[in-house]
Amino acid sequence: MLTLKKFLIFILIVSPAACLSMPSKLDAEDRLKIQVVFTVSDDRKVPAMASGYTGFSAGTSANKATSSHAAIAGILKHHKLRKVGEKQVAALQLTAVIAEIKDDRNLQDVVNKLDRDPRIESVQKVSKYDLLTYNDPYAQFQGAVGGEGFELAHTLATGKDVVVGVIDTGVDRSHPELAGNIIFAKNFVEHDQLNFDLDEHGTAVAGVIASAANNELGIVGVAPDVKIMVFKSCWQDIETRQAACDSYSIVKALIEVLKQQPDILNLSLAGPRDALIERLLVKASEQGIIIIAAIDSQDLSNSFPASMEEVIAVGTSFFEGPLPFNTVLAPGVDVLTTAPGATYAFRSGSSLASAYVAGAAALLKERQPTISGQQFQKILATSSRSNFENRPIVNVCEVVSRQEDGEFCPEPVLLYSRHDNETLR
Repeated sequence: MLTLKKFLIFILIVSPAACLSMPSKLDAEDRLKIQVVFTVSDDRKVPAMASGYTGFSAGTSANKATSSHAAIAGILKHHKLRKVGEKQVAALQLTAVIAEIKDDRNLQDVVNKLDRDPRIESVQKVSKYDLLTYNDPYAQFQGAVGGEGFELAHTLATGKDVVVGVIDTGVDRSHPELAGNIIFAKNFVEHDQLNFDLDEHGTAVAGVIASAANNELGIVGVAPDVKIMVFKSCWQDIETRQAACDSYSIVKALIEVLKQQPDILNLSLAGPRDALIERLLVKASEQGIIIIAAIDSQDLSNSFPASMEEVIAVGTSFFEGPLPFNTVLAPGVDVLTTAPGATYAFRSGSSLASAYVAGAAALLKERQPTISGQQFQKILATSSRSNFENRPIVNVCEVVSRQEDGEFCPEPVLLYSRHDNETLR
């Protein structure tokens, strides 16, 4: 057994429907090193297998339908895996199973063997995703939100009757800026069931999108009348305060997103490409959901799902170099936003920029309910203002007022300060 690196207590809420088994006593990151996710078709016709595949004799008919439950049991036994949980992916007619390797075999070798098993529809490692907030809480930046024309934009739209889904950590549901706007909240992180309202990252993201207006408190969100759905698939480290997710928790959240069908989905996170997440996001896009995600400016190769064609990629206004994936830039530096415990804090990073664009999408969705993600992408490209470095920055007033006659929006007030060679995430 591996030694615990951190004194953390993980309480697993066991779901009878998921038939979860107790996980080994490892911290969240160590568990990723021994976990895989594989899928089986719900109506899969399993071919005849050699007798070495437990549960299937050599004489089994190639055309005999075998239940996914039996197939999963056989796969787990043959490959010496311990099931952690399973989830039906109704939209793809699949069942996804997360499992752990019981011994010290190499993870990639196990994945390769699973990939050759004809009973398995797809298989992949469980990957880690980072929430893209700037790590240094003492870095001093002055954001470019002054002069954005929020008040003028809100005379045209406030996000009324629009729903934004947020896949992130939990959110402080009792924060006075957010309490009236949250209509759905669910935790998909099995080892972090006790934390939700104390999570910082999701609270900050939700505050940028949906903080209430005219309530005699703190700040105003980009879309103050929008409704928020919180899909907690990420957790926060108790010691470092850094937040992360794994691909299986994101998959479970996306399954719920497809059921709840928000108008807009914000993912202020990034990591390696994941085939199952990609398929679910394509399905969400086909349902008409506008999908927005943050890029990792330190590692563009790790900027999935922002790299998908169906996703609007967002970076901060200080991103340098050619813009990848048709990325748009938005304010994300020294943004005053909500924090747990009915408080406020300055936060920076592409997470906040992505939230800003999600709020802008909500304003436009109120005015044009049938607008698609592709149409919104084109509007973003034509409604940006140049900053002092001649970089096009999304301007929420311009996005919402494109159909108005005359010079509706004021010129932005450009207030910038930054330390040289600082890189935002």
